[in-house]
Amino acid sequence: MTSPPHRAPEDPSPHALPPSTKEAQLRALLEGMLDPVLTIDAFGIVREASHSVEAVFGYARDELLGRNISILMPEPHRSAHDGYLARYRETGNTWILGTTREFEVLRKDGEEITCELSVSRVDVPDGDPLFIGSFRDVTARRRAHEAQERERAMLRSLATLGESASVLAHEIKNPVTAIHLALRAVADQLGEDQRAVLEDLTQRLQKLERTLRSVLDFARPLNNPREPVVASALLEEVAQTVRPRLEAAGVELVLDARSGAAALPGDGTLLERALANLVLNAVQAIATSGHGGRVVLRSAVDRESLVFTVEDDGPGIPEALEEELFRPFVSGREGGTGLGLAIARKIVEAHGGRLVRAESALGGAGFRATFRREEESS
Repeated sequence: MTSPPHRAPEDPSPHALPPSTKEAQLRALLEGMLDPVLTIDAFGIVREASHSVEAVFGYARDELLGRNISILMPEPHRSAHDGYLARYRETGNTWILGTTREFEVLRKDGEEITCELSVSRVDVPDGDPLFIGSFRDVTARRRAHEAQERERAMLRSLATLGESASVLAHEIKNPVTAIHLALRAVADQLGEDQRAVLEDLTQRLQKLERTLRSVLDFARPLNNPREPVVASALLEEVAQTVRPRLEAAGVELVLDARSGAAALPGDGTLLERALANLVLNAVQAIATSGHGGRVVLRSAVDRESLVFTVEDDGPGIPEALEEELFRPFVSGREGGTGLGLAIARKIVEAHGGRLVRAESALGGAGFRATFRREEESS
């Protein structure tokens, strides 16, 4: 009886790596993760972590290894987490595996941030299972969404108000105007001190009238016609509207029409008002600060878009207002209604455009309104 022929061992796969090299590659993969990645055991103890945990959570990697994952949880989840794991070990039931959900995470400095968390289970040969959690910081996105929701709620309320704008104007504006006229008539019959008091009241009523008029304009729905509005002609109309205010403030307006015969469909009166608001906003900032004295209003064509820009050499926009620049009733100027920019954006968006903050070549504030243009007539 002959013995079976000797068979040489099979050659290892050409792609197979030595264990040490494979481990090094896995470590490099983990270290390359921009989002924090944590591995825990069935008792919640952190067994592995990427170095990116430090940038997001404030903890160095070694500070988390060997500690309970609940250190990253605010109450009441911190106290309850061990119970969740115990129930999973007993029943195998959980709702978190294989899903991506938002959770609040507690940083080392005590700040709570919002993260999207995805958790998966890995069964290790000859070992206990591990659970891998991948975190993505979405705090900025969440806050932006919440701010948008607050603004939408405000706009819905103002839209409801706008449905009765004409009635409100009659019920409030007319009596205010009557009181204003009556105070001026009485002031002529009083002494100097009394006239000063009434003059102050008169100025306050004038501000109330302006605010009321702006609120009604902002709340009133826009039903704008769609007729061709030539950009260069629109700039001239804006200049005519704002000229008295410019001369009173000693501010120069420079028109720079680079748009040729380009036009956009819309309501010329409303578009003129939106641009005038931007120019007057710049004039008021310059006049208040005493810094600068020049505003440039420009139109230009960019591919299929018609772009208007307003730039000034004033003091610029305070950093504190950057995030809420277009929100109604937010103003960096004493006595301002905070509706000029909000109304301008409403008009631009009603025309399918977009109004954003832009850099100013003059060193002050800048705004850019972009619209889809109509084809030029032959």
